[in-house]
Amino acid sequence: MGVKFGKAMGCHTTVISRGISKKTAALDKLKADAYLDMKDDDAVKAAFGTFDFILNTISADYDVNLYISLLSFEGKMIFVGVPPNKQPLDLGGLIFQRKVLGGSLIGGIKETQEMLDFCGKHNIVCDIELVTADKIDEMYDRVVKADVQYRAVIDMTKV
Repeated sequence: MGVKFGKAMGCHTTVISRGISKKTAALDKLKADAYLDMKDDDAVKAAFGTFDFILNTISADYDVNLYISLLSFEGKMIFVGVPPNKQPLDLGGLIFQRKVLGGSLIGGIKETQEMLDFCGKHNIVCDIELVTADKIDEMYDRVVKADVQYRAVIDMTKV
C-alpha cells in the first residue's frame, strides 16, 4: 500500500526487500520505480545516502542501522513494523547526518476517512487473497510460512 500511496502522490518509489522473490511483483504489479535487494552488497552500498524517506514495515529482527545508512542527509524513516526484540541504534549516524526517525500507528476516524477518500480518488485498492471459511486452516499455514501475497481475507458470505 505504501508504494501505491507514494505513486499516487507523485513520488519516485523503491521497494526494499531481502532477495529477489518480490522484485517482479514490485515493479510490474505495484509499479514501483525501482527495487533494492538488501542481499546484494554492491547495490546496497550504491544506495547509501540516497533515500529521502523510508516507510519501514519490517516486523522481524534486522540491522536497523543498515537501513538508516540508506537515508540521505536529513532523511526520514517512519516505522510502522515492530520487531519482536529491541534493536541497537547507532546514534552517530543520526546526529551527524541530521536523520529523523519516527513511528506511526493507524490514525483516528478523521485520518482513516482522509485515507479512504484518497484511495477512492486514486483508485487504490488492497491486494488480497480471498479465502472461504472452509480454507482457514490451509490459509493459516500459508500465513505462517509467509506464502501469502500481501493479505489473506476471509469471505464470511460463504460460510
